[in-house]
Parts: sequence; C-alpha cells; structure tokens
Amino acid sequence: MLRAVRMLPFDLRQALFGLAVFFAFHAEAQVAQRGDAVGKLLNEWYQAGSAAGLAEIYYENRDGQHSPLNVAQYPQLQVFQADAKTGPDKGPSVVLRAHPTVGNCSMSAPAEKGGSLPRMYQVDPKGQKFLMMQYLANNLMIYPEHQDYDIGGNGVDGYGDLYPSNNACTLISQGSSGSDQPFLNAVLTTIAAFPPDTQRTLIDKRILMPTVQAILRQSNKQVKKEADYFTGVAHPVVFDAGNLDEEKMIQMAHDMRPPMIPPLVQIEVVEETELKPGKDYFETDRAQLYKLADTPVSVARILRSNSTEYTMVLSAKKSADILGRPIQLRWQLLQGDSRLIKLETNEKEPVARLHIKWQPPAKTASGIRSHRVDIGVFASNGISTSAPAIVSFYMLPNEMHFYDSKGRVTDICYQTHNPEAGLPVSPRDPRWMKAMLALSLAGDGLRSVLAEKLLMEPERLAIQKAWLPLNEEWLMVQKLEADPEKKDQAEQLKKRVLDDLEKALSLPLPGERGLTVRSAIERSLSAISGFTDLFFAFQRDVLALAAKSSKATATADIASEVMRLKNLGILMEKVDGSIALAIIPTELTPAERYCINGLNLTIMSQALYPDVLVRSTAPAWVDPRLSTPKAWRDVNRYDEAGLRQGWIRYQAGRTYWFDNEGRYLPEGPKQADKAQSVIYESHQGVLEWRPK
Repeated sequence: MLRAVRMLPFDLRQALFGLAVFFAFHAEAQVAQRGDAVGKLLNEWYQAGSAAGLAEIYYENRDGQHSPLNVAQYPQLQVFQADAKTGPDKGPSVVLRAHPTVGNCSMSAPAEKGGSLPRMYQVDPKGQKFLMMQYLANNLMIYPEHQDYDIGGNGVDGYGDLYPSNNACTLISQGSSGSDQPFLNAVLTTIAAFPPDTQRTLIDKRILMPTVQAILRQSNKQVKKEADYFTGVAHPVVFDAGNLDEEKMIQMAHDMRPPMIPPLVQIEVVEETELKPGKDYFETDRAQLYKLADTPVSVARILRSNSTEYTMVLSAKKSADILGRPIQLRWQLLQGDSRLIKLETNEKEPVARLHIKWQPPAKTASGIRSHRVDIGVFASNGISTSAPAIVSFYMLPNEMHFYDSKGRVTDICYQTHNPEAGLPVSPRDPRWMKAMLALSLAGDGLRSVLAEKLLMEPERLAIQKAWLPLNEEWLMVQKLEADPEKKDQAEQLKKRVLDDLEKALSLPLPGERGLTVRSAIERSLSAISGFTDLFFAFQRDVLALAAKSSKATATADIASEVMRLKNLGILMEKVDGSIALAIIPTELTPAERYCINGLNLTIMSQALYPDVLVRSTAPAWVDPRLSTPKAWRDVNRYDEAGLRQGWIRYQAGRTYWFDNEGRYLPEGPKQADKAQSVIYESHQGVLEWRPK
C-alpha cells in the first residue's frame, strides 16, 4: 500500500498525507464519539482546552467481555491488557493498577452460593482492605448486585439487602449483567470533564475516585436540595441507573478548579466494646468474628453482641484538604433507627462517640428489607464536601433481639422465621385478584370469619365490586390463551386487565380509615399474622385447610413450625394431641409473640391463602460466611440492681442455665460452683454446644 502511494503524483500524495493528518487530529480531538449532549459538551470543552479528556485513563474488563464497554466511543481511552505480571484478567480484581483505572465485572454467583463480587469482598476484612487500597489508588470497579439487593425473602422474589457493609470504594449497580454500563459511561465522562490541572492534581494526590464518588452522589436525581446529600438517598449501598444524571456530573466536574477539590475524610476506631466469644456471642472459628472492616474510609461491624449496647469512639483527625485549609466534619445517620443510636460529637475535636443498640430490619424507600445501620462522615473545606467515609453495623437476618421497658436486652432468638408475608411485589401480578377475592368473599369459612373482624362491611363490598369486572376479563384472557389462533388478542386483553388491576389497587375505600384496596389487603394480612391465638383457636379449621391446600407440603410445613416453637419452649402438646401455648397468654413476651407470628405466616401462606401468598417457610437465610444457625433462644437474667446474671437457654424442648461468663450451670443458678465451660461446634451446618 505504501509503495502504491509513493507512485502517485507529488501533489496527490501531499493531499492524502494532509487528509490523514486531519483525520488523525480529528480523532484525537474527540473525547467521546457519542451524539448526545454529554458527548458534544465533552468534545467542545476538550477542543477549547478546558477538559482533560481520557488520555491518561485506562479501562479494564474482567468478565471475559461478557459486559464490555463500547471503547470505540472513547478513542482516547487506554484499554488494559492483562499479562503474566498483572494477574488474571477474569473475576474479581485482586491487583492494584498503577494507572488510573475504571473497570467492571458482570459476574456473580447465586445469592445463597456466594453472591455478588462486592459481597465477596465485604464478608472478608482482607477484601475490605483491598477495596480501600483500590479507592485510594485511582482504581474504581463497578459490579452488579445480581440477587443481593432485591425485594423478597429467602429467594422468593429476592433476599432483601444482603450487604453487611456500605462504602464508597466501589459502585454496585441495581440489576444483573449490563446494569453496570450506565455507571461506566458516567464515571468515564466525569473524569474526562475535569479541567486538565484538576485531573492532574486528583491523579497525583490519589483522590480521583473519592472526588468522582462525591460528584456522582451529589448529582443523584433524588438529591433535590443540599441537605439531601447528608441523607441515605444519596448514599445507598446499591445505585439505580435511573437516578444517574450524567450531564450534571460532567458539568460539576468541568466547573471544578483545583481549589474546589473536596477534602478526603479519613476515620479510625480509637476505642470500642470488645466482645468475648462464648460470652457475648456464639460462633465457630470458621465464621467471621465481628470486625469486618477497619480502613480509613470504612468501618464495619456485625452487631452480634448479646449485651444491651455497643459503643465505639471514632477519630477523623487524619482527614485533610489538599490546600491545607481547615475542614468541618459532619457525622450523619444515613440508614437506621435514630431512637436506637446516640451520636456524641465534639466541635473542638474531630472525634465522635457512638452508642448503638441492636435494631430490627427496616424497609428502604424502594421496599427492600435491610438489616444494616449506616453512618456517614463528611468533610468540607467551606467550598466542597467530600464523599463519605461510612461506618456500618450489620444485624444478622436470622436473629431478633428484644428489649424491656428499661432498655435492657431480654430475649434473643437466633433462628427466626422468614418475615416476608409473600404478597406479590408488582401491582400487575394476577395474585392480587385472588387476594381481593379472599378478603371480600362472605361464607368462606375461616377466611371470611377473619376478614369480617378486620374489614368494615362497606370496605369488603367495595373490594368485591372492584374484583368482579377484573375476574370476568381475566376468565376471558384464559379462554383466549387456550386458543392458539387468538394469542395476540389474549396478550392485548391481558395487558388491559393488568392495567385495570393496577388502578384498582389504588382505589380509595369508603369509610373514615382512608384505606385503598391494596392497603386494606396488606393491613388485614398483617393483623392476621399478629393474632396470637390463630392456631390455638382454629386448629381443626387450619389443619383441614392445610389438607386441601394447593401446596402439597402445607401440613408438613405447619407441623415443622409447630415443632420449632415447641423446641423453643413456646408451645406444648396436650394429652389429647392438640397444641397449646406453654405460657399464660397474658404473659407472652414480645419475643414469644414474634415467634408465634412466624407460625401464623406459615399458616397463612400454606393453608389460609395458598394461592395468594408465595413465601419460603424456611428460617431467615443468612450468609454462612458470617454466621452459623443456632436452634435456640436465650432469655437474659437480671438481678434487682439491673445487672445481668446470665441467661436461660431454650433448646430442643429443654431449659438450660448459664452464668454471665457463658458457663453452663447444670444444677441451676443456685449451684454456681458447678459451672462448666462450654465448647461451640458446627454440626451439619448448625451450631451446637457442649460442656468442656
């Protein structure tokens, strides 16, 4: 080809050379070959010399090109090529990259078999440390959550929020493969938009990724005002691409001159409650203890203590501004119940003291059940505010702790039930029609008896009225679907019926309670699950319904739950074979009522409303790397001065006494001199104990 060009006339060769130079310059001058507003702005800024571009930035794909970035859109971007020295090129990142690197890996195991890659890092203190090192070495990886952050329980629809900590060291995208792509693009274009001197400073000072994280979080569409940045909406553990505002991100980056670079907040634990295994918590040596992360940008603990309160003193004195300006710190609760957390700060010292109590799971704004408390620490130089360092406390999903009126822990249940009732997630799920029928139909035995206790007659009739036309149309859909020649017609009608169903669920019901069809259903089912005498008052009806249930395991599932509560000392079997409370009903503790709630949920999903409620009847699932299931409940013993003396353990239908050091008292508390040390071991996936 070169020889052929040399044979051309000189003028033509000169013209071709000039054209080649033009195209080469033009390609180099293009930061992004995107036709949208973001691409146009980046190219204009770069050509004007006000944006740095991507010449110094590398992209790394670690999923074998399963979810690759379209690198052709960014002609300046360097593409990382793995070799023997740089480590494997597939799977979770394990080696720091010397150059500023943005990468992704759309790989994950099922939730119960290891889960997403971010969770793999988070359950290991060494993994948490590596994430911090990446973060402070200008490396940022983006991973999908896959099955680790979804509405549901025990794998039915989802598992809830399975992340034991939160940090800004990675980005986790809502969804599975491909959900990382919008974040890859947004991060790269933000880096490209920085002015050249700003980008150079960020790279040299190794604060490129903390600054990008601050911009991404401040640009979140849910951050409507400045105060919103100091709330959980700006700092979820998993990010939804629908809340990205890429144009706002690049504008913020482009406007950032070096004096506007935010500080880097750094924290460390100065003092905290120390826990002793066998006394304060019970685990095998294989499970992670309770300190999951101790890095300058993230601290994470499993709140597994059986004591009333956990305390921690944190220092942020190592936080710094690149220009040495004084900084102001802000400690803010991002997720959790503020009534169970006391945060003491000192305006004169960069120190905070935390007092935190165990707390039950809460639903996020998107309806996902989460078992984690997050506290953000922010630093400001008066111009810009940093990305947060985050302190996380994780409550194991299979535990429930209960407090008395004096704020002391009374009961701890260690293998609790799946708390999800099993209602449909989507308002377009046909099961809602079955729910409407079940709660509005008169003369339907036990179901009607319960509904009549919970719904006013006008409310019940209004639900039935809304259900009737939906049911007629749904029967027509099923009829059309049975005819192969009318599938298109069936699909059109089905869409219309589901549209109508979604609207029907929002219909207001008559009366002063202000309920909608959906809230009436949810409220009624919640109330039924709270009836402590549901099984005992209607045993025959419940068992008869179970025998006829569409779920073949209904009778066995109820029997299994009854046995579990017998083992915990809450139920007993009478001489005639019927099941009764082992406790006087008026003396039931909140813990015992909660356990009965688990039995009720199983009765509801398997016998009362088997076609409405879909849920797992297994105990609440927990990551086996963090805890080993324990088939007991402990009830703490206190003396008159309020000091804990030990606990009573209910297990396998028997009662065991322990002193406050965790030693077994075979003769009870009056024979403390016979106390025996205890060994905890895992047997077939369950924690067991025995005297030493």
